[in-house]
Amino acid sequence: MFRYRRVRVLTVLLGGWVALTAVERWAEQAPWPDAVLGGLLWACVVAGVWWFAEWTQSPLRTAREYAAARRTKDEAPHGRVPDAPVTPDAPRPDSSTPSRR
Repeated sequence: MFRYRRVRVLTVLLGGWVALTAVERWAEQAPWPDAVLGGLLWACVVAGVWWFAEWTQSPLRTAREYAAARRTKDEAPHGRVPDAPVTPDAPRPDSSTPSRR
């Protein structure tokens, strides 16, 4: 369920809305309609920051997963997957590209 970014962002939005509405209501002593709107405003800000953070990290994660899958396929004899898992940080012996570490 939490595999998809939109589900994670929606979860952060809804959870943040509930929590921030409670903060607006009890800590700030705002009336309920104002607390709900203020909580929604701040929850949208938090969810937007969350979305941006995930969006900026996803190309790197996707590239690492692709490289690991390609490395596994390249190192397997006759297209067979090896028994031992290949870690994404393990250097490739035939790689001429420097790593991004």
